[in-house]
Amino acid sequence: MSDELESLLVSGKEIDKKLVAEILEPYLRIDKETCDIRPLSPWSDLKANIKILLYLIARKAMVALGLPLSEEKASATEIMQKTGLKKGTVNPALRNLFEDRVIEQSKDRKYYIPNHALEKVKAMISEKRVNRENRK
Repeated sequence: MSDELESLLVSGKEIDKKLVAEILEPYLRIDKETCDIRPLSPWSDLKANIKILLYLIARKAMVALGLPLSEEKASATEIMQKTGLKKGTVNPALRNLFEDRVIEQSKDRKYYIPNHALEKVKAMISEKRVNRENRK
């Protein structure tokens, strides 16, 4: 393989840790013993789809940090329990995020954010933040 092209190669399993930290830092912290998310005050102003995305990214971070979490994928039930959102809110939001190809679903019906979608998620969250600040 040519040396000029080697810089184009990446591993689909590696995450951009700096990007993940940038996305999560304003909204939550992760409890290293329980793997629960600890929302910060801006969390309460977020729409359900953004909360779901942040939760799924937090799971990705937990796995990368080697915390005692089996996998980054989460079921709809787990997302409801861990985010405090209602079933009637979570299920349509997951469907919309899946249809928009922001999240993917595994064969065992668990949801996750593929690494290649992290930039798209960051843009979605930034757009919501700008819109909210413009309304003030």
